[in-house]
Amino acid sequence: MELRLNSVRMINHDQSKEFSLGELDIMEEELAIAYINPQDFEEMYLTASLKLHISNENGEIIVNFEQDEDVPKGTVLMPVSIWSNQLTTVKDGEIVNKNIAVQVEASRDPPTKLNVIIKKIRNE
Repeated sequence: MELRLNSVRMINHDQSKEFSLGELDIMEEELAIAYINPQDFEEMYLTASLKLHISNENGEIIVNFEQDEDVPKGTVLMPVSIWSNQLTTVKDGEIVNKNIAVQVEASRDPPTKLNVIIKKIRNE
């Protein structure tokens, strides 16, 4: 299903705070997450045990998700983090992190680990 990704700053999901605490597992739990509208949840036939595979021409990730009625239908929200950055791009010298077209589908795979993202960035 095609949705629009918007990465936003979230008080309870702040990358700087989680990194400063130094607990990798909690960092992955708090930042590898997306929020979707309950109607999109139903249209995608999701269940709480599934994860979201989010992809576009810039990259792909797998994250946990929660339903949130405050998220507009057709939108997926993610905290600004290394996970959401895998789907952003730079256009005309500006970071594009809003209204990004992404494909979203259910996945049974675990969320993408931080070390996997870092290895990808380093081309390892």
